[in-house]
Amino acid sequence: MDRGLTPRQLFLRAITRPTKLLILSPIVLLLSLLCAFVFGLLFILFTTFPTVFEKQYHFSASVSGLAYLGVGIAMAISLGVYATVSDKLQKALGDSPKPEERLKPIMWVLPTVPIGIFWYGWAAEKQTHWIVPILGTAVFGFGFLWVMMPTQLYLVDAFGPEAAASALAANVILRLLAAAFIPLAWFFFQCPSSSIVTEGG
Repeated sequence: MDRGLTPRQLFLRAITRPTKLLILSPIVLLLSLLCAFVFGLLFILFTTFPTVFEKQYHFSASVSGLAYLGVGIAMAISLGVYATVSDKLQKALGDSPKPEERLKPIMWVLPTVPIGIFWYGWAAEKQTHWIVPILGTAVFGFGFLWVMMPTQLYLVDAFGPEAAASALAANVILRLLAAAFIPLAWFFFQCPSSSIVTEGG
């Protein structure tokens, strides 16, 4: 805790600093928007699983839960691959690499995010074998971690111990808002207006 600040002042600073970073720091805003968009896509993906695998592929409710293994296993593999690649890159860059070096891996793997989404949607639309859309979610899941991890590490390195927590909090705020509202917007877009009007409305 900083000396000379009352608990109230510390609390207010902890609440307001993430918002200030979102407004005043373009890099925090841009990276947070990127993470929020990808996070929103993940939750849209999750909301479509029951419809796709239960209604289209006729999985039972319990078996349809196994569809999440594709994206989950891919994320676990992606995490291990990224950790190995990141460590090697950091060693190659020397003792004091620039924080921006953390962001370069995003450029390598970011295309897998739209590719995975397109793969999943195309396979489900064409009613291919059930493993094909799951493989699409795996491609998306692999790219998802390669967006999230470099972003978090960059914010920690760039803002240091003084403001890293606030930068991460700003990132989390937009991510969670996207996770809440992007799937909801998708739901209202898909449903006819007559089907969501409450009775007597």
